[in-house]
This record gives sequence, structure tokens and C-alpha cells, in this order.
Amino acid sequence: MKTKINHLIILIFSILMHWTGLAQNKMVTGSITDSNGVPIPGANIIIKGSQVSTISDFDGKYSISANTGSILIFSSTGSQTIEKTVAQSSTIDIILADEISELKEVVVVGYGTMKKSDLTGSITQIKGDVLNTVTSSNPLEAVQGRAAGVAVLNNDSSPGASPKIRIRGNGSVSAGNDPLIVVDGFPLVNSNLNDISSNDIESMEILKDASSAAIYGSRGANGVILITTKKGKKGQNNLEIVGTSGISTPTRMPKTLSRDNFISFINDAYTYSTGKPVYSATNPAPNTNVNWQDQVIKNMAQMQNYSLSFSGGKDNTTYLLSGNIFSQDGIVEASGFKKMTLRTNLNHEYKPWLTVGTHLQVGRSQRDIRNNPTGDIFRYGWPTIPVKNPDGSWHYATEDPSVSSYFEGTWNPVSEAAEMTNETSSDRVLGDVYAHFKPMKNVTFNTNFGVDISNEKQYEYYTSKSTAGIGSGSTGTGSQYYRRQTSQLTDNILSYSNTWNDKHSFTATGVYSWQEYVYEDLGVRGSGFLNDATGANDITYADRGSITNSSNKYSSKLISWTARTSYAYDEKYLITLTGRYDGSSRFGNNNKWGFFPSVGLGWRIDKEKFLKDNTTITALKLRASYGVTGNQEIGNYQSLSKLVKANYVYENNPIFGFVETIGNPDLKWERNIQYNVGIDLTLWNRFDLNLDFYQRQTSDLLYNVPIPTTSGYSSMLQNIGEVKNVGFEVTAKVQIIDSDFKWDVSTNFSKNKNEIVSLYGDVQRINIGSSSAGIAKYLIVGQPVNSVWARESAGIIKTQEQLTAYQQIRPTAKLGEEMYVDKNGDKIINNDDYSNIGSTSPDFFYGVSTNLSYKNMTLDIYGQGATGLASDEDNNYMIFGENQIQNRNYIPTQYAYDRMWSPTNTNGNFPRAGAQEVYLSNRTNGDWNYFVIKNIKLAYNLSKVIKHSDWIKQLNVYVNAQNYINIANHRGYNPESGSVNSPYVKTMLVGFSAKF
Repeated sequence: MKTKINHLIILIFSILMHWTGLAQNKMVTGSITDSNGVPIPGANIIIKGSQVSTISDFDGKYSISANTGSILIFSSTGSQTIEKTVAQSSTIDIILADEISELKEVVVVGYGTMKKSDLTGSITQIKGDVLNTVTSSNPLEAVQGRAAGVAVLNNDSSPGASPKIRIRGNGSVSAGNDPLIVVDGFPLVNSNLNDISSNDIESMEILKDASSAAIYGSRGANGVILITTKKGKKGQNNLEIVGTSGISTPTRMPKTLSRDNFISFINDAYTYSTGKPVYSATNPAPNTNVNWQDQVIKNMAQMQNYSLSFSGGKDNTTYLLSGNIFSQDGIVEASGFKKMTLRTNLNHEYKPWLTVGTHLQVGRSQRDIRNNPTGDIFRYGWPTIPVKNPDGSWHYATEDPSVSSYFEGTWNPVSEAAEMTNETSSDRVLGDVYAHFKPMKNVTFNTNFGVDISNEKQYEYYTSKSTAGIGSGSTGTGSQYYRRQTSQLTDNILSYSNTWNDKHSFTATGVYSWQEYVYEDLGVRGSGFLNDATGANDITYADRGSITNSSNKYSSKLISWTARTSYAYDEKYLITLTGRYDGSSRFGNNNKWGFFPSVGLGWRIDKEKFLKDNTTITALKLRASYGVTGNQEIGNYQSLSKLVKANYVYENNPIFGFVETIGNPDLKWERNIQYNVGIDLTLWNRFDLNLDFYQRQTSDLLYNVPIPTTSGYSSMLQNIGEVKNVGFEVTAKVQIIDSDFKWDVSTNFSKNKNEIVSLYGDVQRINIGSSSAGIAKYLIVGQPVNSVWARESAGIIKTQEQLTAYQQIRPTAKLGEEMYVDKNGDKIINNDDYSNIGSTSPDFFYGVSTNLSYKNMTLDIYGQGATGLASDEDNNYMIFGENQIQNRNYIPTQYAYDRMWSPTNTNGNFPRAGAQEVYLSNRTNGDWNYFVIKNIKLAYNLSKVIKHSDWIKQLNVYVNAQNYINIANHRGYNPESGSVNSPYVKTMLVGFSAKF
């Protein structure tokens, strides 16, 4: 019996050993790539609970012997760690996405970098791959809707136009409000980014609060945008090609009046306003039917963008060489933009203690401009007027005696496109050379010298057949202007950084900086060209008496001393101190220098014992900061008394002389004090929330203050008053699903309240300007800087009761005209009855994006919107036509025509044809809102399909739809501004990116 039991035990043991041996002999293989399909060499693979491990080879491939049921741990620096259980399959392919925790990211902070977890200021980082989701001429267009507190205003939608950026509102009433832009450490004076390719950008950091921007002192009041370009990496030699091509088509095209509707409208309008129709039996309308909107705006235009780059590194050298070609045809004839850029970034470790390198970019661009090609369509675009005469020459209504009295100027936008040239070409070199020394442990010294040289030529010529040519006696007219901008910079940066006892971390940085900017221009203009063949290239062909010339030159210098220290205790308690001492040639002798300090505090609450192992609150930081920045953007020589050329006549003889302007030796910087409190919160490692509350106070505003004329002058530039911006910003991101199917959503929104706190003396109101159309701009204490003032509409007069009541205010009022609120009850409607109808700066703006992916396919959607806008545009002739502004009888859209009051449409909500005494008001220009889906991108990663290729590392194809969905409560071409000066386009693009 005992023998049988022994035999049974031996049998069971042998079976177990057999199956165990089979499991131990299982060889697991596979490949490891990043989220773009690029192989990850050197990734770690370890069997959980053991010492057995291996690493992936250069192609990301690996093999390891493991038991069925064992858990493999895959990890790589900067990537997520993934665990996979060994099943029946012997192949496990892994995608290691970038590490989710944003707190471990490194951000650029000006003259250095910091871990995001150590930041005490308010900084938004936008990665280069996010910027590249939008194809455009200017990288800043892709920022729109991506950063809380940053308003990107695209008021001009023509090719090559630069957007306007406002960070946390407007702080100045007359000096600049644009942020400082810094590219690879070089502060730009010429801040046009059309010369930079988005494909070259690694990241963009936006410094919003004074604590982070104070390191740029007198130029940081309006925020700072730091752009870092791509560099090569050691061990990764890459050839990357990106190509995108697409078609733009016009969108938001209002329906214009048909010929019959137009004749009915124009006759009603002039019969009502003058008692006489335009067309009648004795003066019949021509048998012409022209849709001027279709004549001026093309059906489609092409956009192309191609980039080629080589990058990599070996041993002690890294390099990047890239080129870009961008081309965008305008949706109107004779307009467009194209550019070519070439960039190289080189870094070489010459010795362990010395590294040298360079950033260099060369660019050329050309922009063909049509000024206001569509704005006058609703002013002069009568369907009854032909484009050309029967003999083939251009038709101009002012030469037609039957209708010339109804037109205020020569107009034909089709001839304008054919008979004019207006182009601006630019050549630009931006670069620096630097040396990085390590004289001793923990100490570094960087020195660099850079230049930014831009040469620009503006050429303009109108032939003898153009509208300008007709106006000058059927001769040509033209001009050439040359501009040269040169900026030179040197920075010297000494840094010390050390960590001891695993508790204390300290960094100190000192900077000496010198920058000089020189501007020069030279121009010549002439008319009376009898021959159009040479255009304005030979100005001697112009009438000599018409030739005028001009030239100008000015310069400015800025010298700065800067210090910054940061200290962290146990990664929990953070403090950053910054001070900058700036000297500027722009200011008076008594205030050449200014000091700009800041302090930032941080508390990483998640590092405290009571939250350290909390699985719900995985990150929590409280930030607070205070800082002072300045604004020096007032132009040059404003503090000095200047001699200005002044000509006069004495005894019938011309005398050439000079007059002296008044200077102000006490002129100083605008001073911006800002407080900021912020919270950074992460829940469950998948929900990120950032909250910021701020107050920004700008004092010593630069403004031309009226002075007694007995002084011999009318005004003097002085420091006066105060403006305050108060607001909050919210940014949230949530990863909803994280499996083979991934879905995340991000959103940000901002609210800013702008207010003038004081002006000068006891002055409470300054009149900036007003128009006869009904729009006024004032600076009023207690109101926003960019507020718009106009009448408050009381609606259309629809009943006899309303008419009788309103005739107490305007006795000549009639049914179908507009009523306005008599604010002060004096029975007169004038400027004293104007109300604040809003601001040209958005009251509330927001952005939202969502990203979905399944295996190799991704879908990215993002949009942007704003509410509470008002328009100060007093020459929007679509609005004029729709509302019969100023007795002009301009042409309405079909939408407005169908809703105009008339004896047969007594419920109409638009003034009647030919209505009198109608003005721009809150009804026409106030409370505008919009939302635009800026981009929809569908992409497919083909890297998996071609994973057996030895030479293709990555291949993506994609389709982009830009601006395809837009919503606005006005009918202007541009949903963001309401402008009709240039058409708004939607663009469908197809593209690819490949890495070899």
C-alpha cells in the first residue's frame, strides 16, 4: 500500500513539473511604441515580483521568457507604466503614452525652466502638436480657445493678417496692450509671427500673472508669450515630412437682393425719402442682373503647407534643420499670402564644461492685400449696374448720368482686382549664438548674442483704368516704401542650483541684458503715370509735380539687471522671488530706470501626510503671487522736446522752418500691480482643474493731457489715472474613458471686468471720438476702457399710438422708423442719451475640445466662443443697409428686406425702406455672441499597418475641417467681429505626416 502511495505521489509531482516546465519555457515577444507609433528603444520589461527583466532594442522590439499568468510591467522614462498579464498568445504589443501627470512636465519660465509642480505663478503651456492641429499662416491663431485668460481676436480674416492678443484685459488707454513675444530667449520688437512655422515650435508658454512676467520687467505688463523651437535629440536621427493641402470656400454669405426686389426696394426708399423713385417709365432700369457678392468672392481658394526636417544627435552634438513652405490664396482676387522659412538649431558639447550652439531662422514672405474688397457691396452694389460697358471697358456708375447722383465715389471692385497691385514682401533673419559654461559644480553661465533683421518692401500701383486712376485723370498712381527693423540683443545669465538633504532645493539666477532697436523707412509716391507697363518701379515716369517722398529713423535701447531665486522645502513649500531693474531710453531723464519686483508662494498640499496616500485627491497645490510690471510701449522720443518741420508763407514766399514740441522729463513707465491666487487640483489621476483669481491695477497711464494754450501747446504726454482688471479663469480636463477606446474632454473659460478707476484731476470723462452714424468712444470713470456708446433702441414705430407718443420727441417721425430712449427726459435725442452698449473686448470667452481615439484612429474637435461683445465699427455697410442708417438708402440683405416694416408688413422688426433719422444703437451693435468649431481632425495611424518596415517609423494621414460650424447672432461675414470687409472661409484639408 505504501509503495502504491509513493508511486502516486511521484506521478502527480511529475505531471506538475511537466506543466510548470511548459509554462516556464513560454517566450513572449512584441514591440513597444509611443502614441504616434514611433518605436521606443530602451524600454524596460520586468516580470512582476521577480528579478527577470529585459529592454527593447532600437526598433522597440523585445523578447522575454515568462509563465502564463505572469504579469509583465512595461515602462520608459516620460511615459506611462503599463501592466499586462501573459495569456495564451505569445505576442504582446504595447503603446506607452506620454505620462499623464502634468505636474511632472517642464515648462519654460524666462531665462530658464522649472517643473510644473514647482510653479508659483500662472502659466499656460501649449504643446507644439496642439498648435499644429490648425493650419494657418500665424501660430497664434491656434492659441484661440486654448488658454484661459488669453483672448485671440481675429478681426481681419484675410490671408496673412495677424490676430490681436489680449492677456487678462486691456491695461492701457493709449500705450500698447500687446504681450511681449520671446522666441528661444529673444524678445521680439517686431512681433509678427507670420515668419515662423508652427511645425518648428516645441512649446508655447504664456505668462499671465505678474509673478511670472516680472522677470521681463518693463515689457511684461501685458503678459509674455515664450516660444521654444524644436531641437534634435541624441540617439534619434529622424527625417520628418508633413504635407497638407486643401480648399477654402466662403461661408456666412448673406443672400443679396434679386434684381426685382432691389428695384422695388430702391424705388420705395427714394420715393419715401425724396419723393421721387430711381427707376420709372421715363427712366427704366437697365436689363442687367449682377450679383456683386458673387463677382467679388470666388467659389474656392487653395491652401498648402509643407515641411521637411532633419533632426537627431550623436555623442556630443544635436541638430535640427527644417524648411517650410506655406501658401494661401485669398477668396477674393488679387489677395493671398505665401512664405518660406528655413531654420537650424545646433548644439555641441565641446568640453564637459563648455557647450556652444546657435538658433537661426531665415524667412521670406509675400502678402497680396485687398483693402476692404467686400465692404462696399451693400453700399454701391446695385444689381442693375453692369461690371463692364458694351465695349469691354470697366463700368463706373459715376460716369453714368442716369444714376451718378446716387453714388458718392468711383466704385467697381472687379476692376480694382484686375487693375491694382498691393503687395508687401518681407525678408527676415532671426538668430543667436550662445555659449554655456559650467565653471564648477551647480554653477552655470550662459552668454548669447542675437539679431533680428527685417527688410520689408511695400509696392502699390493703380493703373490708369482703376478707380484711383480714373479719379486722377485716367493716369496711373503708385508708391514704394522700404522699411528696415534691426534688433540686437545680448544676455548674460549666471545660475546656481543645488539640492541637499533631500529636503532643500534652491535655485538662483542673475541676468544682465542689453537690447537695441533701430527702425528706418524710405518712401516715394507719385501719380500721373502715362504708361502702366512699368508700374511704380520707375518713379521718374510719374508727373514730377506729384512726386512726394518721406524718410524716417529712430532707435531705442533697454538695459536690464535681473535676479530670481526659488526655494522648495520637501517639495511642499515653494517660494519664488524676482526683481528686475530696467533702464529705457524712451523715458524722461528723471525716470529712466524702474524696479519691478514679484513674489510667488506655493503649497503642495498633496505632499502633506494627511493627503499623501489619498487615492481621490492625487494632486493639490495652492498658489499666491504679487508682482509689479511695466509698459514702455509709448513710441520713441516722447519725453523730449522735438523740432518738427513746419512750412508757412511770408510775403507770398514759402518759408521752411521748424517748431518745437513740448517734452516731459518726468515721463515714466506705466506701472502694473497684479495679485493672483490659484488652485491646481487633480482627482483620481484623471481629472485636472486649475482655478485662478486675479486683480490687475495699472497706474501712471500714459496720455496726452490738455494744457493751457497760453503755454504755446495744446497737450502734453503725462502719467495719469488708473485702470483695473478683475477676473477669474477656469481650466478643466477629464479623461472619461481610458482603454482601447479613449475619450477626454478639456474646457476653459474666462471672465474679466475692466474698469477705469481714475483719469486726471477731477476729470470724469474724456471724449475719444464719435461718428455721425451714432457710435461714440469715451473714457469714463467706472466704465471699461473699450466701451462702446450709442443710442438705446425703443423699437420700430408700429402703431399710431407709438407714433403719437414719439412725435413728442421727434415731431417728424413716421411709422416704420425707429424710436430711441430719451434718457434724460429733455425731449431731444442726442449724445447725452447714449448708453454703454458693451465693449469690443469680450466679457466672457471660452474654449472646449474633445479627443477620441480607438486603436489607430483619432478624432479631435475644438471650438471657441465669446459673449457680451459690442462693435464700434461705424462703417459696416451691411448694418447700414439693413437698418437704413443715416438716410443713406444702402442695400439690405434679403433677410432684412423680408423683415422691413411696410404698410403691408406692419410687424416688421427692421426700419422701413428709406427710413429717416435711424442710427447705430444697441439693437444693431450691442450684445453680440458667437461660437466657432475651429477644427475637426480625423486621423489614422498607419504605423501599425507598416510595422514590419525597417525605414518608416511613423505614418499618419488625416482630414481637417476648419471653421465649418459657426454660430453668431449677427449676419456679418466674420462671426468673431461682425466685419464685412473681407470674407470668412471654411477650409477642408487632407494631409500626412511621416517620420523615417
